[in-house]
Amino acid sequence: MRTATLTTVAAFALAAAACNNNTGNDVSTDVNLAEDAAANDVLGANQMGSAAAAAPTDAAGFANAAASTDLYEIESARLAADKARNSEVKSLAQHIRTDHEKSTSELKSAASTANITVDPKLDAEKQGMLEQLRAASGAEFDRLYLEQQKTAHQKALALLQGYSSGGDNEALKVFATKTAAAIKGHLDHANSIRL
Repeated sequence: MRTATLTTVAAFALAAAACNNNTGNDVSTDVNLAEDAAANDVLGANQMGSAAAAAPTDAAGFANAAASTDLYEIESARLAADKARNSEVKSLAQHIRTDHEKSTSELKSAASTANITVDPKLDAEKQGMLEQLRAASGAEFDRLYLEQQKTAHQKALALLQGYSSGGDNEALKVFATKTAAAIKGHLDHANSIRL
């Protein structure tokens, strides 16, 4: 698909350049710009596809993914309570832990409307992230924790927004909408911290 798109865009750029009596250098520039635009379109589509893939629309899939996210956030915040040196990082971690413990309770309640039992488990990616945090110390821990929080909260926000707009259980959709606001707040807080 990308080859066909690039070929079409490049052919169009060459034809347009020929009609405008551009020099060879201008044609080369037009082709490069067309290729860059096509590559960006493909990249954007892949990123949207990734976000959609991160947002299961079935109640059980969503509940398990959200529970895994909450568990990672709670466990990483516990590590930050002990290991973080920066007071802003410690404050963020406390806020995250409190909100995600509340989120887990609300998730379990909402999931019960679909007869789903929530049993939080870490996936391999989140387990690896926790291992990285356990191995880090001092300023390196603070930097890594903050970096992980930004990434994890972006993914969590995509998960929640995706389910909120396309999920199959009304109680979980309400949960997703409400929780997305808190996740956005965590992400904004993390982005505001300068180490």
